Amino acid sequence: MGIDPNGFGLDELERDALTELGNIGVGRASTALSRMIGGPVVISVPMVSLVPGDRVCGLLQSAMPGELIAVTECLSGAFLGSAILLMPERSGLPLAAAALPPGVPKEDAAELVEEALAEVGNIVLNSCLSSMGNLLGVAVGTTLPQVLRGVGDDLLERCGVALTAEAQAILLHVTFRTPPHDVEGTVVLALDAGSAVELKAAIGRYIGRVLA
Repeated sequence: MGIDPNGFGLDELERDALTELGNIGVGRASTALSRMIGGPVVISVPMVSLVPGDRVCGLLQSAMPGELIAVTECLSGAFLGSAILLMPERSGLPLAAAALPPGVPKEDAAELVEEALAEVGNIVLNSCLSSMGNLLGVAVGTTLPQVLRGVGDDLLERCGVALTAEAQAILLHVTFRTPPHDVEGTVVLALDAGSAVELKAAIGRYIGRVLA
């Protein structure tokens, strides 16, 4: 995935600023995740895509085909929509295992996997969102995380993603490596049309502060 030149109607400077904000946000999320699991987390440079809602499903299916796990939270405050950590089904168990404390009995592990994934998703999403919100100078709130499983449009709609051309989404595709496992994931920020306009304005104010 790469930058969509038509996404949000952003010019080149605004797209570069959003990519920088995404890099910083994902970096903070990596640090928080490392603290949670008590070990190193190596994270790739995120690839940022800005796409209308009706293209989100196709792009995600190309990048991560098959059954997916979604940790989703509703957004409030400056932006309305959904924040989602999406990962292939195969990534769920190793990521949850890395987050669980050592010595968890096997009979308890299955029940704790969902709880661990929710906690990991909450840390990744809120670290990323709080970092981006602080830099943009806006308040972004979230609800408690919910873990969902499925494929395609059905999963995205249950996550609250508006799959219309008028809605907008930011996709931050990253790969987490929690040795000895590689865990792939994508952070999706799906915004309604009004929030996309507010995001563009906030990016403009951020650029103004940086260049002042």
